[in-house]
Amino acid sequence: MRRLLPLPSLMLQFCLLLLLSQSALAQGTRPPGYTDNVEEQMAQMQAKVRYGGFVDSLAAGTEHRAEIDSAITAVFIERIKASRDRSSGRASAVDLEEIASAAYLREQLATIMTAEELAELDRYEATFRQRQLRNNFTLQLSRVAGGLTEENREIVLEVLMQHMGAGKEQVQASNRDAVDESQRQLQALMNARMEIAGRLDEAQLQEAEKFLGQILSGLLTTQSMNEAEQ
Repeated sequence: MRRLLPLPSLMLQFCLLLLLSQSALAQGTRPPGYTDNVEEQMAQMQAKVRYGGFVDSLAAGTEHRAEIDSAITAVFIERIKASRDRSSGRASAVDLEEIASAAYLREQLATIMTAEELAELDRYEATFRQRQLRNNFTLQLSRVAGGLTEENREIVLEVLMQHMGAGKEQVQASNRDAVDESQRQLQALMNARMEIAGRLDEAQLQEAEKFLGQILSGLLTTQSMNEAEQ
């Protein structure tokens, strides 16, 4: 299936990188790791956002962490090039999926990381999607449903993570898988909504519905796109 890049996140990363570069150049200096290669700049930013916390947490020397960071960036450069080649028809969706997989990154890192470090990477990968999902929910909830009390905001987050953050990997081998996952998420949202309705009063539920409605709209849009690609 055709993979869609997370455009909002990508644009945010690019804007941050651009601001950093402009600020440093205005002072007559270049930002750390500066390069004239745009693909490499984007790869460095994406690698930092995705794995910076993991690399920083390793109980390793500065040089070894830099080596790991460089290897991760190299894989992200491959991903950017593969995505470009896929868009121009020079590579297949299968090629892009392989390079974009966590297994491919782990394979590249296995040559320079210890068994203990690889185990830490596996733990990081296993919990990353959960942390990312909760962070996204938290930000959206604060923006869309600001009238929720702190206690009820935690209830909404807890219930949503219980139903929608079931730890399922977003590995989609076909459009049929994508449609099935969209349907699963829709049902999970309905189940979460029913539980939330039983735990909030009417006024607070109305606030929560602003956020739940936004999630529903996004899921329906995704499902329509996946069905159209079948």
